[in-house]
Amino acid sequence: MPEETIFFCSSGRFLFNEKARLRERYVRFNVSALKNAVSKHVGHGSGFNRVLLATMEDGFRAIVKIPYWISVPKTYATVSEVATLILLRSKGIPVPEVYEWSSTNDNPVGVEFIIMEHAPGVGADTRWFHNTKHQKHALVTGIVDLEKKIFDIPFGAVGSLDFKSDLSSNLQGPLYVAGTPDEAGDSETSCMDQSQIICFGTDPNDYLLATAEKEVKWIEKFGKPLESDFPHNTVFPKYLKIAPYLLPSDTGSSLRRLTLRHPDLTPSNVFICPNTCKITSIIDWQHTVITPLLLTAGYLRLFENPEPEPPTGLIPPKYPPDYDTMSPDEKAQVDKPIRRQSLFYLYRVFNGGRNKLHLEALQDPLVLQRQHLVDFAGHQWSGNLMTLRGTLMRMRDLWHHLPGKDAGVECPIQFSEQETRYQAENEPMWYKLNALVSHWRSELGGLSEEGWLSAEKYHAAVIRYETLKAEFSDGGSPDELEKIKRGWLFQDHEDFF
Repeated sequence: MPEETIFFCSSGRFLFNEKARLRERYVRFNVSALKNAVSKHVGHGSGFNRVLLATMEDGFRAIVKIPYWISVPKTYATVSEVATLILLRSKGIPVPEVYEWSSTNDNPVGVEFIIMEHAPGVGADTRWFHNTKHQKHALVTGIVDLEKKIFDIPFGAVGSLDFKSDLSSNLQGPLYVAGTPDEAGDSETSCMDQSQIICFGTDPNDYLLATAEKEVKWIEKFGKPLESDFPHNTVFPKYLKIAPYLLPSDTGSSLRRLTLRHPDLTPSNVFICPNTCKITSIIDWQHTVITPLLLTAGYLRLFENPEPEPPTGLIPPKYPPDYDTMSPDEKAQVDKPIRRQSLFYLYRVFNGGRNKLHLEALQDPLVLQRQHLVDFAGHQWSGNLMTLRGTLMRMRDLWHHLPGKDAGVECPIQFSEQETRYQAENEPMWYKLNALVSHWRSELGGLSEEGWLSAEKYHAAVIRYETLKAEFSDGGSPDELEKIKRGWLFQDHEDFF
């Protein structure tokens, strides 16, 4: 293999803006120096196979993680991931061991990198639809028990982890809540990055405010109107007024407890024993952030409810009475939702029995409304004012049912009759358009927002792309066709970041 090829992203293709996306993911480094670093710190001889997989002479494998230049924040993302892995591993959480790392390009390799353990076992995604009842129990209880162990860590501030050796003393925040016993001496080496604490604030409510304020500053500096999108957000002042009431006012409430949670726990990030389904490793902890429990509680993507509405009781899913007489194709159509329902059911059951702290947060009647409001306020760069305004209006309507706020406090935000009417007329269209776009992405092989899909699906997606555009344009007037041409989502366009 020519050495140059390993500097490129080869895991998939981009249906639009491909040159820009591949350029962002091109990382040149010193291959020989990386081989030497792997050999030295893994201690199993020598050898190198791919950018992300190092195979030693005796067959031992290690993972080499090199961030793309678009990964931000520089240095801090790598340091934080390493600090998170080391702390969690010290607490008995099965995460990859870190052999060596560098958070700068000032090293012989020439780039940031992490050399870590190759996760033992197989990805849970490879067995996702073939688990027995006993294996499902093992997987769910394993995740719940690990979350319980992580939730019990008494972190001292919002933000992400770092090492004291990498920060000046004035930027080192407390790792744990004051007075926490620290027999293992974690606080001697690890800390909270005070630069992030300054941005977020030491109080959880400050974090809610900073979530919107950083969006305002970013939009003011870099924002441009998008012709095919809604205008940039103008309702941040209302969010800033209501944000201080989203967390319980009682500072001792467990719902304000600062909690670390995996940022994207999908089946492919969980490794299991192929025979028992017991968890052997959980990977991909980059960009892990410690936030109040109320804002991070919820059902993992592993165990999400497959139904549009939450269940009213704790009833296990059942196969239809005529299941045994169904054809293989009919059974396959039934099996998929039943498996997802059973995992969702088991996660609810075992959370109730093993992780009372999480159960308390899940039982908050407005937990999703609070989370959605903070989430929408923190992702406004695309100009989506519709979802934030709609969520603010719903929080206004639910104000008197909001638990944890001081009694008698009136809702601090109001909307005019004109704003309310505009939202009622346009919000349904917004959600229908998003549903349509999601359907199109599915039609194109599971296209991501950036236009990425796996290499083996690319050719079929290109063909479907042309037919999809033709179907959408069929019968349109010249004016409509021109609008479609200019506003078509899946084509090369100017990036606004």
